[in-house]
Amino acid sequence: MDMKQKLHDAYKPDSVGRKKRIVVGLSGGIDSMVTAYLLKIQKYELIGVTVVNSWDNYQGNQSDTLSCLVTPEKIEMIHEFCQQLGIPHQVVKSSNEFQEEVVEGWVASRMVGTLYKPCWNCHGLRMRILYEKMLQLGADTIATGHFAKLYYHEQSKSVSVHTANDELNDQSALLSRLPNDILISLMLPLSDLQKKEVIKLSENFGLSSLDKKVKMHQCFTDGPEALKYLEEKIPGKYKATGEILDKEAANKFGDHTGVYRHVYGGTIDTLMQRNISLLLSKYSISDKILTVDHEDSFKKTKIILLNCETPEDTSWPEPFKAVIQLGENFVDCWVYPKSLKATFVEWEGPYKVLEGDIVSVYKKKGKNSKVFFTGMVRHLPPEPIVELEDKNVKKSDHSRDL
Repeated sequence: MDMKQKLHDAYKPDSVGRKKRIVVGLSGGIDSMVTAYLLKIQKYELIGVTVVNSWDNYQGNQSDTLSCLVTPEKIEMIHEFCQQLGIPHQVVKSSNEFQEEVVEGWVASRMVGTLYKPCWNCHGLRMRILYEKMLQLGADTIATGHFAKLYYHEQSKSVSVHTANDELNDQSALLSRLPNDILISLMLPLSDLQKKEVIKLSENFGLSSLDKKVKMHQCFTDGPEALKYLEEKIPGKYKATGEILDKEAANKFGDHTGVYRHVYGGTIDTLMQRNISLLLSKYSISDKILTVDHEDSFKKTKIILLNCETPEDTSWPEPFKAVIQLGENFVDCWVYPKSLKATFVEWEGPYKVLEGDIVSVYKKKGKNSKVFFTGMVRHLPPEPIVELEDKNVKKSDHSRDL
């Protein structure tokens, strides 16, 4: 099917739908601008809204710390785009909320050497603000440029999130963490398109963007400006120096100058300079010891997922087969849900997964697959050794213990 026919089928005029007032989330990227353009073609009543997540009390260049910052230059470009489109544009700055819900979590994680995934909190904050703005403006719907699919269930008044046609740029996992009242108000005009088609549309529409590619969870940089901010905000007792030891405390690899300078699961610069490829696996606040271990120690065959978001009326058979995404790998797994908020998952492996990672469980691999839930990883404690018939065997049925 050619592009013209695909657009005609997907975006043909709807006399009822065009009466809707829609809040369009505009980040300054190509995806959100093409979204607005497609809705304008259908003659919806649009209001462009840009959410700026930044903090007022920051002394310095925020762009050197927050790589995904919506800059004044980008805001001006979005405003000009809205003028060309003939729609109003509003900017909402979420300074206090961003500080409390995103920045403080980042600082706290660096104080104690744990993993933090800021994109999940930041994205949830943006979507909540768009939803609140929708209600305030008397609109019916939020539209965004996410690559995902939504299916509405009339009987339960709930929404299930499915993967997009574009597997490489799929964002269904991000949306699966949103509450149902936001999902039920959400419209995704790009759900049937692929990124290459969106880029072609932007060229046909004559759109340009100041957007830059930022990888998930790399929005907070590790550059000098970010370290300077951390040094100002972290109390002195959490900046203490200490030893770098292996897991058995048998080998010392020197001293560290503060755990906040390192990231859990990441390399240690001083060790890399000596061609020692050990990763930060643990930090002890009491004795200031930074423990390093081989990458294989992070490879698991079973985990617990916490804080899983699912509709209230959801029920699961126990156990059931699914697919879990571990990094870039989609792995067949068994799921043992003990509650809708905590779930035991196991697979044949092992695969690397960090404690604190946010991972998703899907019905199947590929396009248009339902996202069962997305949760935060907790490693299982070491398996106890029990004596049975004079042999040491491991107790492994964690599904009964959860």
